[in-house]
Amino acid sequence: MNNTTKAKYDLAARMLKGNIPVEEVVLMSGLTEEEVKKLQFELRDEIQDKRAMLGLDNDPKGF
Repeated sequence: MNNTTKAKYDLAARMLKGNIPVEEVVLMSGLTEEEVKKLQFELRDEIQDKRAMLGLDNDPKGF
């Protein structure tokens, strides 16, 4: 994998972890829909963990 392809996959992974829809990831990264869906499947555990954290309040002033 060359540096350009690696950069595309890195971008797509960050976008997927940021809860960006697959269609937008395809448009922005230049990867195919199949490649993005495969990456999404590979990252499923990380994505689920990140989504679970979205509901938490980490503000220390709340105590």
